[in-house]
Amino acid sequence: MLRYVLLALMSDGQPVHGYALMKAYEERSGIRLSIGNIYRELQGLVAAGLIAPAQNQPGADARRCPYAITEAGRTALDRWFSVPAEGFVRESIDPLHYRLALLGDLDAQRVAGFLEDLHAELCSQTRELERQQRMACTSRSDVRSMRSMLLARRARRLATDIELVEDMRRALFSEQRRTRAKSAESTTAPGKAARRSRQAQSRGGENPR
Repeated sequence: MLRYVLLALMSDGQPVHGYALMKAYEERSGIRLSIGNIYRELQGLVAAGLIAPAQNQPGADARRCPYAITEAGRTALDRWFSVPAEGFVRESIDPLHYRLALLGDLDAQRVAGFLEDLHAELCSQTRELERQQRMACTSRSDVRSMRSMLLARRARRLATDIELVEDMRRALFSEQRRTRAKSAESTTAPGKAARRSRQAQSRGGENPR
């Protein structure tokens, strides 16, 4: 996936280095890619003949090697964009889904700790996303609209996950309350039965023979 992201960012034909690619994608999506992964992918693209090293501009940092897309790269990018939606829109199961599905097999205390940590992390991501949405207003006008829509998409997903976690925490609390009530009832039941027995015996002793 990353290789096609990089190819798309290079499709205007202008030579560009890895750091500029990282900034360009962040400006468009609000997501910062790993610079290490970018440079590793660039090497793979060079080896595949999809991009080629380009001449550095006068006065540019010699340590940053620019790259330019090749015709083979454009062909590969066109094929990627031509894949029907059915081939990529069906999402794979995310790590959170796996964990949530197995919470019923864990003890209540561990589940409560997991949900508390998850809720805090989701809220933290929401605050960071709100900061990015404010910053998106300063982006270039040609990428501002798309970035804002992508950030809004992430915000809706985060809000849905937070609502789910809160529902699960309420369900867990209700289950714990029922468990405590049953435990208290089972503890007091023998005492109640004994009292009823003594009362019955007492009433029986008072009956005239």
